[in-house]
Amino acid sequence: MLASENPHHLAGFYTDLFGGESVTTTPAGAVTVHLPTGTEMVLYQRSHTCSQLRQSNGLALCLRCADLEGTRQRAVSLGAKVLKPVRTEAFGREQWLLDPEENRVLLWEDPPTDFMEPAA
Repeated sequence: MLASENPHHLAGFYTDLFGGESVTTTPAGAVTVHLPTGTEMVLYQRSHTCSQLRQSNGLALCLRCADLEGTRQRAVSLGAKVLKPVRTEAFGREQWLLDPEENRVLLWEDPPTDFMEPAA
């Protein structure tokens, strides 16, 4: 789940980015995004009466993608901002972004099947 200022707008961003489907699931306006991977993401209206520290809660989305470069370019064209350069790790490549509401998002791509870790 992810708190949002505008769940429908943010659901549109993730639906357009990953080619999913969004469905309003509650009278209060929570939106479920069904991603092609089978994952569901629930976006709900952020409470304006609750004092929460924005961006310091340690929450970030981690979304697996088949084409990191293409997904990053599409995300930026939809309003995301790149936070850090692409990094290659033993578990694959990663790219940190901010979505249009400045939520931290980690895009993650599996390593190639022939990827070998460097010798220690």
